[in-house]
Amino acid sequence: MMKNTRSGPKRVLGSALGTLIGLGLLSGCSGLRDADTTTAATGPTATGPTATGPTATGPTTAHLENTAATGDAGAQLAALAQTAPDIDDPYTAEDTLVSDPMEDWNRYVFDLNTLLYMFMQPVIAPYGVLPEERKRNVDNFLHNLSTPVILANDLLQGETDRAWVTTQRFAVNSTVGVLGFGDPAEDMGLPKHSEDFGQTMGVWGAGDSPYMVLPLLGPANPRDGVGRAVDMVSDPTFWLAGSTGQALANGKTYASVSSQLGGNVNRMESLRASSIDFYAAVRSLYVQTRRAAIANEEGNPASSAPAISRVRTGQTQALPANAGG
Repeated sequence: MMKNTRSGPKRVLGSALGTLIGLGLLSGCSGLRDADTTTAATGPTATGPTATGPTATGPTTAHLENTAATGDAGAQLAALAQTAPDIDDPYTAEDTLVSDPMEDWNRYVFDLNTLLYMFMQPVIAPYGVLPEERKRNVDNFLHNLSTPVILANDLLQGETDRAWVTTQRFAVNSTVGVLGFGDPAEDMGLPKHSEDFGQTMGVWGAGDSPYMVLPLLGPANPRDGVGRAVDMVSDPTFWLAGSTGQALANGKTYASVSSQLGGNVNRMESLRASSIDFYAAVRSLYVQTRRAAIANEEGNPASSAPAISRVRTGQTQALPANAGG
């Protein structure tokens, strides 16, 4: 009897497609999760130059503090989204701009993705019914599995201190944390962080224009698109061979997509209800959180929102004095 084997190229292509879609969904949703913090707008870091006149439509720092105190995720996200420079405002500092030349097409794809994500909810339902503690266990496990990608990008960015933290976290959580389901490293003063090749290219100087919305993959730009592909092939689970390896890789992708989509349903709906323009709010959040991640401020994107151009340098550029017209 002939042995039934799977074609190598077909296996790699199928795995690549599934993983790429999963990575796209993760990056499209992760901005909302990173932005949902009740302390993001507090403290002296939430200050910066403010525009005056009719173009200064963003909320003040005090408003951000008030929305943070309420614990309303939608209000927090909407307030944070409005603090980003208006990317269509010609008076905004040049280095804060991100172009959206395909906005009409992007809005069409954005609406299509919203519909597709709605139909995907039954698929990720098993994650949704888990208790919050179990959801955290799943999230911890997935983050621990992503350690090789995080560590590689820590080193590529020259972040040796963060690379050492990543290494220690993996050792502690893989053992004391039972394969990463727990996160005792956090209690030991080893905070969680994420890195990807899109962030690495941002550190190297690659820009984030033009803004794009891809079918299924969501918000993107050419830099982050290349980054997703590199992260996909640099993840050891992508290269697992055989039916068992393929099942493990597919299981990780399913769990990752379920975690990100399932963990952000309520935030998305709250943001939609709180936003005048849902598309513009998501675009603003995506740009802000990616720039904050490049600046190693993943957990505190609001602190860099009024000064969104601050990446690595710690410098900002004030608006022209006549910005208000």
